[in-house]
Amino acid sequence: MIALASNTVSKLYYFDNRIKSFYEMNGYSNLPFDGIKVQKMIEQSQSELIKLFHKIWGSSMGYHLLDKFYHFRGNIHEFFMSLDSDNQEKFTTINW
Repeated sequence: MIALASNTVSKLYYFDNRIKSFYEMNGYSNLPFDGIKVQKMIEQSQSELIKLFHKIWGSSMGYHLLDKFYHFRGNIHEFFMSLDSDNQEKFTTINW
């Protein structure tokens, strides 16, 4: 298991809460277990997710990493661990 810096853990926590707030805005109070429902939930939150990813990584890299986020079905930890060091650094420098 890889140990993450406390700053990184707090950033992941805020990122996760931010994304959950998008889901809640679209009527989801918890994460469904059904993969199709998860996909629908993410699709309904797409406009908010695009804005967030653009804010952190810019438009072209934001779209690329949003696709990667979709690939991991919204799993924040797996998504973060798949980022290269430059994009991890950008993520941890965002002031939430």
